[in-house]
Amino acid sequence: MKPTVTYEEVLERGKTKKIGFVDVRSPKEYQNATIPGAVNIPILDNQTRETVGTLYVNGEISQAKEYGIGYASSKLPEMYRQYEGLLEEYDELALFCSRGGMRSRSIFALLKALGMPVSRIQGGYKGYRHYVLEHLEEQITQVQFVTLYGLSGTGKTAILKELSNLGESILDLEGCANHRGSLLGGVGLTPAHSQKMFESYLFEASKHWQKGQVVFTEGESKRIGRVVMPSFLAEKIQAGSYILIEASLAYRIEKIYQDYIETSSLEELIQALDQLKGMINPEKV
Repeated sequence: MKPTVTYEEVLERGKTKKIGFVDVRSPKEYQNATIPGAVNIPILDNQTRETVGTLYVNGEISQAKEYGIGYASSKLPEMYRQYEGLLEEYDELALFCSRGGMRSRSIFALLKALGMPVSRIQGGYKGYRHYVLEHLEEQITQVQFVTLYGLSGTGKTAILKELSNLGESILDLEGCANHRGSLLGGVGLTPAHSQKMFESYLFEASKHWQKGQVVFTEGESKRIGRVVMPSFLAEKIQAGSYILIEASLAYRIEKIYQDYIETSSLEELIQALDQLKGMINPEKV
């Protein structure tokens, strides 16, 4: 196993090996955006990373390194146990930090010296992000979309899941965004994904698609909660085929109840419905 690998090489190795991704960045960086499925084993916590960064900016390089080493050294036994646990599930581990720099290099050197099957992703998260942006449009625009349209509660998402169970390819936009796209779209699903994570999940969904393949998806506006659909994806969906899904009012009421009421708190629902007060009579709200 090469010590430093590109994300593309990791994908290739993943065809024969079970590869686990480990994000060694701080929890704050990880929560904002990461490689889908990656486990966070941070070398520095949020406060320590901020302090180290400030020291670096001020030119106090030696002090920054000493401060970071002091924190990380106390965490090494626990980190080692976490890596051991992951290797019970994965054949190999691919580590990454922000740019493939000091954080991933330091923990990689230690784990490698201890005989663990680990590698380090070239360019870190930024290298992965560059790969996604470079290949996502090509993957999306090579397929043909069939889009399900219909009023809320007609079960479009359930139909997509059943199509997937039957072996068809789907693009679950709401799942990628972690938001249903409507006024109540974030209820029970918070927090919604960041734009970077949305694009990463689009990439994950599409990375095995083949040219000319038919992919089923659900009709959504270009903005889904806090994220925006890439223009090339919106245009490709609009150029595809359409299927209108209809259902009785009684069915729709039951479906909306299951999707929103049973999975959410009353407080969340009230906060979402309060947004209607500027649009319709408050008494109706």
